[in-house]
Amino acid sequence: MININGGTKAVCLIGNPVIYSLSPFIHNYGFGLHNVNSVYLAHHVEDNSVKEAVYGIKGLNYIGCNVTYPHKTSVIPFLDELTEEAKLIGAVNTIKNVNGKLVGYNTDGIGFINGLKNKGFDLNGKNICILGAGGAARSIIVSLIKEYRCNVIVCNRNINKAIEISNGLNKYSFSGTISECIEPSQLKSKDIDVLINCTPVGMSPNEDAIPFEEDLLIKKDMLVCDLIYKPYETKLLKKAKEIGCQVHYGLDMLLFQAIVAFKIWTDKDIPFGELEILLKRQIY
Repeated sequence: MININGGTKAVCLIGNPVIYSLSPFIHNYGFGLHNVNSVYLAHHVEDNSVKEAVYGIKGLNYIGCNVTYPHKTSVIPFLDELTEEAKLIGAVNTIKNVNGKLVGYNTDGIGFINGLKNKGFDLNGKNICILGAGGAARSIIVSLIKEYRCNVIVCNRNINKAIEISNGLNKYSFSGTISECIEPSQLKSKDIDVLINCTPVGMSPNEDAIPFEEDLLIKKDMLVCDLIYKPYETKLLKKAKEIGCQVHYGLDMLLFQAIVAFKIWTDKDIPFGELEILLKRQIY
């Protein structure tokens, strides 16, 4: 039970919708775990109220906030500073109020990387195929090429969106590189070590779908990842396990991006294992 009093600080989520968000559960658990006198709330914010919502973080002296769909890009003009990661991704999912200065972060990609490291996966030297070319794909690609010496292939039905990501990031010097942009029909001809689904295909309630299924060739020596956390095991991951692949679950990214955000606000850690058990009970 959270004991709210005159000294309680606030953190929030802004987005539309927010009613089904798991963020209040995760962060209020963290505050309780560390006996931090703070509370996490979820605020429904319409498109025409983004400016007022962001300035409200400063005016009400909130510790910060998370940002979810559809405001991850529209909040940027109202922030005082962006981290390098947020600039490269072009989207913000976490804001910290630093003595009245609002700093924007993006924890999605680093959350995915931390999940891989937690399971002992090393992607150095790997050929990685990203399915999709939206905001989620861009955040994952940025973190992958910053962290690993890897080759990234971006696969999307609209290849121009993939090329846009490649052109935007390959002008910088990172450990890894985007080596190719392809359409789904080219998938079977590519040498792929790691497959990452960054599309919503397979998400509840459309759980019987697999992205680019007619063109996808899964081999048993692959690592197959999915960003979707509901269902816990997508049809893509089930198929990959049946073939003999190692798999990586979307719930790990959900948890680790939240853990990173919590650390930004409080300089404290939430143990992954305990949170995973609690969240599985909450979701599934």
